[in-house]
Amino acid sequence: MKRDMQLVRRIILAVADMPHGQMLQSLDGVPNEEFIRHVAWLEEAGLLLANVKEGYSSSDAQYAFIFRLTWSGCEFADAVRDNNLWNKATEKVIKPGVSFTFDLLKDWLKAEITQGFPTILGPK
Repeated sequence: MKRDMQLVRRIILAVADMPHGQMLQSLDGVPNEEFIRHVAWLEEAGLLLANVKEGYSSSDAQYAFIFRLTWSGCEFADAVRDNNLWNKATEKVIKPGVSFTFDLLKDWLKAEITQGFPTILGPK
């Protein structure tokens, strides 16, 4: 299974928008195995806190319960929330057939946000 960055974004934003005290266990339209694998990857990347049990055969119990985002996860959610910025990232960094790392994506998003600060902050 390959990482699906659109799914990564969906999971991160769903958790960011989740009311305090709730857990995320699935997403509509996402096969359970795919959801669980991506949650495991996101936990390994330090973006969320979860309890994950992956099955290695069809008879193994599998689940993923996401409790909350980490500090890094909150920052990533803020970076990918804007659709225009995400679409630009999809064109420039996550383009099909182009090799990239997750750290490269995060660095690119930070740079794009930083470049927008003069516009956000207004004239001095």
